[in-house]
Amino acid sequence: MNLFLKKFFLLFSCLLMVMVSGCGSGGKAEGTRVITDDLGREVRLSLHPSRIISLTYGTDEILLGLVDISRVKGLSRYAGNGDITFTTKEQAEKVGNKVDTNPETILALKPDLVIASTSVPSDTLEVLKHSGIPVYTSLIASNWEEMEIKVRGVAKAVNEEKAGEAMVSEMNRKRQVLDEKLSVIPKEKERTALALSFRGILGKKGTLFSEILSMAHVKDGAAVYDVPKGTNAYLSNEILPEINPDILLMPVWKVKEGDNENEFAGELMENPAFQDVKAVKNHELVRFPEKYKYVMSQHITDAMEAAAKAVYPELFEDSVSSGGK
Repeated sequence: MNLFLKKFFLLFSCLLMVMVSGCGSGGKAEGTRVITDDLGREVRLSLHPSRIISLTYGTDEILLGLVDISRVKGLSRYAGNGDITFTTKEQAEKVGNKVDTNPETILALKPDLVIASTSVPSDTLEVLKHSGIPVYTSLIASNWEEMEIKVRGVAKAVNEEKAGEAMVSEMNRKRQVLDEKLSVIPKEKERTALALSFRGILGKKGTLFSEILSMAHVKDGAAVYDVPKGTNAYLSNEILPEINPDILLMPVWKVKEGDNENEFAGELMENPAFQDVKAVKNHELVRFPEKYKYVMSQHITDAMEAAAKAVYPELFEDSVSSGGK
């Protein structure tokens, strides 16, 4: 963002804040508190934020699990899309506003707290901060412990720390229940799964979904490959025979025009190079929504359960499958 645009947004937002809450009044405002976000930055905000905007689908989900929906004035652009988020259409419609990362759109909703993550462009966050809007930035979790930190951090931001601890406790309770059910699977009997997108294999060491598979007693076929940290690179489908997975976790979320899950599955099944791949040979192509693959909230346990059901359906014969073959 160039200097002119920054100055424009700063002037626009400050005028807006003057009308709303006295921008530039200076001094410590009454009824405020100072907290530290996941980046170690201090954030001054009101005791009870009541015009909260979330900029990412993960923080949408955590936020809606912590506060009354009347306190939420904006959700991310993915809210209500069941392929990529657990936020329902009903919740999205009740909030009524979806926002992107345009500062002007966000400022127009007059928020008293914006919850973001490190995936949000820094220019957007800087404009909001210079406009006097409290911005809490949460981490992108890569393991269970960081997910607990993320949940507790959002709870602290909205001053609902007790609800945050309850959410973490419920996460751990669900994990323990699944651990007990899956403990019958010895290490040497674990099956290998591979998560696919329409662009290729979702393969990175040290990612949250790789850990989710591990917690579900599933071997992540892509975890042996190094992909530069911080990139969105996909592994090529050409290495499928090399990995030889038992299960393919198929894509559902259509990112671009032309994405078609049935055609994609057909191409894999008909490819001569893949005929000896166990998952292809045994027709183990499982429909697996991206909300599980890219989960970034308390629903980590739902993703863990969905992965276990997809790979070990025989252990869940008395329950409804959440992945669906």
